Amino acid sequence: MATLNGIVSGLFDVVCRPLGGHPAWAMVVLAGLTGVWALALFKLATPQKRLARSRDLLFGHIFEMGMYQDHLRVLAKIQKDLALANLRYLALSLPALVVLIVPMVLTLAQLEGRFAKRPLHSGEATVLTVGFAAAPDPDKVRLELPPGVMVEAGPVFDRQGGAMAWRLRVNGVGELPARVTVAGKTAADIVLHAGEGLPLTSRKLGATWWEKLLYPGWRTLPADSPVSSWEATYPDRHVAYLGIGLNWLVAFMILSVAAGLACKDALGVEM
Repeated sequence: MATLNGIVSGLFDVVCRPLGGHPAWAMVVLAGLTGVWALALFKLATPQKRLARSRDLLFGHIFEMGMYQDHLRVLAKIQKDLALANLRYLALSLPALVVLIVPMVLTLAQLEGRFAKRPLHSGEATVLTVGFAAAPDPDKVRLELPPGVMVEAGPVFDRQGGAMAWRLRVNGVGELPARVTVAGKTAADIVLHAGEGLPLTSRKLGATWWEKLLYPGWRTLPADSPVSSWEATYPDRHVAYLGIGLNWLVAFMILSVAAGLACKDALGVEM
């Protein structure tokens, strides 16, 4: 999973790094590229001629319903034929949906990691919460911070939940590595993101393969680490498109569909 996420992250970095200061344009480019490759996969995965005939038959039955709406017996037969035509169309489209699932999930995971939250700006604070498999001796837990990050408050120790939390003030830029040690031994390496751009933010610890797939920015821990989880808070990213603020998923859906419709005829795709 780490290898796959690394390859996909590298491809997204090619687009996101030069456009990091302009997240709206980055989304336009990424959504446009997604619309194009999704169309190409759809074309390869479906029998295009049969799909076109099935679509035309489907529309033909719809037009028939308008012509014979006063003839109930004929209308009932048309509705049956329409339902069968619809099922045939869905059956021909199903292979494309199966093929598109994996690359689309990988794409959405990357977009969520880059557009849902933004890096910290200089002077902003974050709360770092570290969970432990067993409640440790708080006097033996240390948080090592790089230059540009300082502890503003904490640690606060939750004995019942076995967790410790710090409020950190960030004045640096880039990837800021921190480390949690227990009794002098490294328990977790943590990366905080600060500055501008569209980095794949590491906000949590991903344990299961499903979490690693859906959240490629989440870090993992060695199996013998006393740390069971960690989470750093980041502000929401707000992006405006032509002056209209949109959630990243809504913007992606609108732009990718628009790109697909614009390129459909040029690519010769029947839908």
